[in-house]
Parts: sequence; C-alpha cells; structure tokens
Amino acid sequence: MGVKWYGERVINQVDTKIQAAIMKCVLIVEADAKRNCPVDTGRLRASISHEVIKIADDVYQGRVGTNVHYAPHVELGTNKMAAQPYLRPALEKNRAKIETILRAAL
Repeated sequence: MGVKWYGERVINQVDTKIQAAIMKCVLIVEADAKRNCPVDTGRLRASISHEVIKIADDVYQGRVGTNVHYAPHVELGTNKMAAQPYLRPALEKNRAKIETILRAAL
C-alpha cells in the first residue's frame, strides 16, 4: 500500500482561500474609502480601486488606492489645505474585521 501525496492540491486550496480572503478585505476597505472620500468632481472617488497580487511564493498582497496625482495631498494635506483622510480611516475602521476574515481563511 502506497502513500498518496496531496500536497499540491492542499497548497492550491490554501492559496485560493487566502486570495479570496484578501480580495474580500480589499473590497471592504475600498468601499469605505469611497464612502469617506471627499467629493468635488468625483474623479478621486471613482479612481479608488483594489488589487490582489502575488509578490513571492505563498505571499499575497492586497492594495487599495488611487493613481490620481493629487490623492496624497487630499489624504495627508498640504501647508495650504487640511488633510481629508479617506484611505487610512477605511483601513483602521475595518482592521478587526480584516483580521477575522484572514484568520478564518487560515
């Protein structure tokens, strides 16, 4: 009687679960960031997006952000404009929920 190796199948299932959990987390943060985002023309809010990428073997990263050039000035403020944070508060507000989702996936 031989021993069957299911390692690859298990690794793939774990990877899939982790990716799904990270995707769920970034969608939660993105939604809150869009709700918190100050609106003038709506360009900044519409540009907020997410991605989940593999950065190394078994290492995934979720990102929420924007490519609008003035986004850091809105988030952090300038010497002429007060900060109007929307990204960091979205992450902080959901930190416990994110931890719960990731723990459940593992």
